[in-house]
Formats: sequence, structure tokens, C-alpha cells
Amino acid sequence: MSGARTKVAFLLPHLKCGGGERVALSVAKEMKRLGMTVEFVLMSKQGEFVAEAEEEFVLTDLSCRKTYELPLKLRAYVKTSRPDVVIASFWKMNLCACVVRALLPRFKLILWEHSPPSRTPFSPTWLYALSASLLYRVASAIVAVSQGVADDIRRHTIGLDRKVLTIYNAIPPPARIPNEARKIVSAERLIINVGRLEPQKDLVTLLEAFATLAATEAGVGCKLMLVGEGSQRQILQQMCSKLGIKDRVVFVGFSDNPYVLLRQADLFVLSSTFEGLGNVIVEALHCGLPVVSADCFSGPREILMDGLYGSLVEVGDVAGFAGAMAFELANPRVSEVQMKAAARFLPSRVTQEFVELMQ
Repeated sequence: MSGARTKVAFLLPHLKCGGGERVALSVAKEMKRLGMTVEFVLMSKQGEFVAEAEEEFVLTDLSCRKTYELPLKLRAYVKTSRPDVVIASFWKMNLCACVVRALLPRFKLILWEHSPPSRTPFSPTWLYALSASLLYRVASAIVAVSQGVADDIRRHTIGLDRKVLTIYNAIPPPARIPNEARKIVSAERLIINVGRLEPQKDLVTLLEAFATLAATEAGVGCKLMLVGEGSQRQILQQMCSKLGIKDRVVFVGFSDNPYVLLRQADLFVLSSTFEGLGNVIVEALHCGLPVVSADCFSGPREILMDGLYGSLVEVGDVAGFAGAMAFELANPRVSEVQMKAAARFLPSRVTQEFVELMQ
């Protein structure tokens, strides 16, 4: 199919603030720049990214309260709008899209997997393995956001090996940020974490490690900024008081442009128990920051190329994190080198891989 005449529909549950939604917008914008017609098809038209998406794209609200309503409504959309390609994200949405393609095989279907199925609490591994093995085979391709996710899919399914491939997430560099951007935290050295305040991110380990660092000479003048919201905020704030670091940890809440805050930091730290890829590590690299990351499954090791562009620490290793933070602060990396490491994730490169897949 000709790229300029291709009509692409991104199928998502919503446009709430999440890595998958943000990446889909980045790829969609690049496809539009290439002359494609792009639409978003949502189970429910809600979320922080709706206004941004509406500025450039048609949004179709299927108004599905439950997932079981989706196949019939998606089938009606496909019959009426006739997309050439549907790019579906997330397990339940992917299954529904497969059902529709089995009934209407007139479009290409790309399934986009953003996290390792064996680690995702919303899809029991045995149920994912059974349903994906049966239904995913009607898809044209299955895109995993990291090699770790791709390997996990292959490990837990049957007959899908040839359909699974890895395309890294599209993560744009920051737009120009004014030099006079207000500094939220006054510190000699600022350590930053960006992510939801949820158990998956294991911020308990990060706080304990920061408390260890703060008690040493290496931690003099250091403060920690946590960017994000979530169910553990109160627990983490109470923990800061118990650890004696209340005055050195700043909770800034959700930010619609974390680059403004990343640019003010000296070090980025990720302590997650698992990731699909770890988009925020790439964002930190775009800002030229040194990185300390949990060597979790999956993504961080791939992004940092086995530790070439940052320190990798065993998940939950408090002493390891404290030592790695001290090392990175004492041995500054070259910003330009860190920024070049993020070039693999530029939207232009990633989108071209999708375009080739759609041919």
C-alpha cells in the first residue's frame, strides 16, 4: 500500500496519561507528517491526552463500558471508516481486534504489546497464553516494545514466533525549554525519579537507598525529587519522616512535561520491579543525564546497552542503589554521549519501522 494514501487507526482503551498512549501519539504525529490519514478509536473518550490528540486527529468514541461490547462496535467502525491498518494496544483490546479481523479480514492488524505478559497483573499468564495463542495468529504482526517483551511473548505462546518482532518506543527529545524555567528544588545536586507512585516502581527501595546516600559524604547537598502521583503517596511521605529525609525529598505530583524537571536534575534513578521498556530512561538520556536503573525485566538493560550508558543495579538492592548513585554523581558522564544513546528511539526512526511493517 502507498504510505501517503494509507489510513491508520490506533485502537486504545482511552487517552489517559500512560506510556503506551504517549508513544502512540508520537508515532501518529510522525505518520501524519508522512502524509498518512490517522485516527484514534477509543473505548472511552477520556484522559489527559484527549485535548492534544483532538488538535491533530479525528477521535472516534466507541462508548464501551465493558470490553465485551467492543467487537461489535469496532466491527461497525471498520465497515464504515475502512482503515487500511489497525494498530491495537493492550491484551484485551488486542483480542477484540483479532475477533473483528477474523470476521472482516480487509485490513492489516498490528498488535502492540507494551509490557511482558508474565509480569502484568491485569492479564493472568495462563489466560494470556491460551487466548493469545489462539487469536493473535490472525494478526499481521505483533510488535513488542523491547526484546525482553518479545521473548516473554514467545515463551508463553505457541505458534507466534514468526509474527513477533521488536520495535522500540518512539520518544521525542524535549522541545526548547527556556533558561528561565522555574527551579522547583534548590539543591547542590538533584536526583530525580519520574513515574507513578505505585508498588511496581519500588520507591520504597529508592527512599531507603537515598537515606543511605544522604547519611554519607557523597550525599551532602543532595535532594530527591519524585515526579508523579499514585496510591502510595501517603505511605512514601510517612516513610520519608521515619527515615529522617523528609526535608530532602520533594513530591511534585504529576507533570505534563517532565522534561522541564529532568533538565534541572543531576541524576535520574529508576527502581522499578519490572518495565515494558522504561520510556523515562530514554527521556533522561535525551536530557544528557547519567542514569541509575534497576536491572529489571525488561527494557533498562537494552536501553543502557548492558551498562554502557548508566549503572544497572539488582532489583531491591538498597546498598547497590546507594553506591551506584554515589558513583554516578562522582563520575559525571558526557551529556552529548548520553543524548546520542537516545537516538535509537527518535519518532522518525521508529515510525519508519512501522511503515515498513505496513507494506
